[in-house]
Amino acid sequence: MLGVTDYGIYNVVGGVVVMLSFLTGSLAGTTQRFLSVELGKNDFVKLKQVFTNSLSLHIIFIFLAVILAETLGLWFIRNKLVIPYERTNAAFWVYQFSVVSFAIAVLFTPFDGAVRAHERFDFFAKISIFEVAMRLAIVYLLTVLPYDKLMAFSLLGMCVGFLSKVIVFIYCRINFEECKFKLSWIKYSIRELLGYNVYAIIGGLSYVIRFNGINIILNLYYGPVMNAAQGIANTVFFAISSFSDNAALATQPQIIMSYAQNNRERLWSLITKSSRLYFYLLLILAFPFILEMNTALSIWLGNYPEYAVIFAQLFLLEALLRILCYPLSYANSAVGKLREVTVIGFFCRLLILFVAVLVGVNKLSPAYIYITAIFLQGINWFAIVIIVIKMQLGFSVRKYFADVFLSIFRTSLFTVPVPIILHYFFSKSTLSSIVIGFFTLIWSSMIVFYVGLNIYEKQMIVNRLPYFIRKLILFK
Repeated sequence: MLGVTDYGIYNVVGGVVVMLSFLTGSLAGTTQRFLSVELGKNDFVKLKQVFTNSLSLHIIFIFLAVILAETLGLWFIRNKLVIPYERTNAAFWVYQFSVVSFAIAVLFTPFDGAVRAHERFDFFAKISIFEVAMRLAIVYLLTVLPYDKLMAFSLLGMCVGFLSKVIVFIYCRINFEECKFKLSWIKYSIRELLGYNVYAIIGGLSYVIRFNGINIILNLYYGPVMNAAQGIANTVFFAISSFSDNAALATQPQIIMSYAQNNRERLWSLITKSSRLYFYLLLILAFPFILEMNTALSIWLGNYPEYAVIFAQLFLLEALLRILCYPLSYANSAVGKLREVTVIGFFCRLLILFVAVLVGVNKLSPAYIYITAIFLQGINWFAIVIIVIKMQLGFSVRKYFADVFLSIFRTSLFTVPVPIILHYFFSKSTLSSIVIGFFTLIWSSMIVFYVGLNIYEKQMIVNRLPYFIRKLILFK
């Protein structure tokens, strides 16, 4: 609908909203962390203080961020990015809509944190379905509206974001007592939130700098067509990884509450089980697309930019490593000592930007950027294991690798070879690729069930299935 150039412009300019979701997610995690701790302690007075002070801090943050965006950010958009002259006005308005979208997202972030702390994930699922339906409606409207499609797409996207946040706001006001607030400024609570928020913001900003920084570097050295390739890869990545990411969020309040209640046995179980299960979920969903990405993009788009396939494949491989960090990050949030984990993650992401510049200057394949990102994500995961499992929680690193890494390695060893062999020998047409993709999905699910799960996890899953499927799985 937008065309390759306009889609590239949207990805590098308007895509700041998608990238800043990392930052708003970090801020929501901060609110949720403190709310979950107070819920675990049943301290409802402190619960209300945490929410109202968190909202006050977010309003100040919006004010500072908008000033920065409308000065330095706007100068960079106008003077440094490679944008066709005839599309500069559209790019300006896309940027403005993006800034407003970001401000809305940050303002309502404490309400997202409240929903997560109270574990109302069914409501989040409904909101997600609503947003998807509305964005599909936007795609249709673009075919009939007599306006600039890029500007219309950005404006309507902003409106959908605002509407979904208003629904969250109303839901919280009705259901959660702490959200019936008056703005307040309690110094010791603000100091506690601010000390935690500083590292949460640094962590979120490092993701923003990494993703949007690479986008800008690709634009400067390769032009907007390469931004379009990355934008397509990002869309595939978010569509597939969102299932496992949203599932992982359900564990966060439980991990924080277990730590607050000093229930170490349950804390260990949550960290190790969620690490394995969410990896398996993403493996089942992502592996068919990693193998048959050419066919998937051909069916979806017809024609697509060069590098879209390899970018999408590498994004999903990196996501498999990143999801292993989530339970560890939740445990780190529960402890509240974010400095070491944040600093290591920050430098790993800055190093990716350094590599991106070297690749661009030497006109190498941009795929090397994301290959480096996978390697650095692995280093980051290993560092978090040492810091959180051993130094902060006092658990055994050897036991963690035995319970998590060896299980994942063994399951992957059985899962990966057969679909790859079938792909290289039989994936010759669209139909054969689709068949192999479905086979990979079923094969991965079976291997995960029979090899990756322990007897209690198998029983839990089987008990939730209809009778005839239970008989089939258990060969009865």
